[in-house]
Amino acid sequence: MARQPRAVDATLVVRVPVNAAGSLADGAARTVERIDAVERVEQAEICGLQPGLNDTVVDLCARVTLVGERGEDLAVVRRTLEAGVGVHDVDGLEAVEPDGPPAGGEVGVV
Repeated sequence: MARQPRAVDATLVVRVPVNAAGSLADGAARTVERIDAVERVEQAEICGLQPGLNDTVVDLCARVTLVGERGEDLAVVRRTLEAGVGVHDVDGLEAVEPDGPPAGGEVGVV
């Protein structure tokens, strides 16, 4: 099967180390971008946070573009993201149509 990009608007719970360079949003986006299936993270915003001694756990709202097999459903995307190092949970996912406008308001829950 052909590999093609797939974009989703996601709300993820991500661990950001205290010494991460840049803003919390940058650190969280870099954590998600380290997942092999993730091509890029855009429109990253912090939607909530929980400070800790060695890291900060943030709720990251972002558009995530993944490269995978054609026909992957949102359950597969959720498992792929949750398997990433530093990703604690995926709170919400919403598929984005190719060349679709940014989602407004809340990200849908699967």
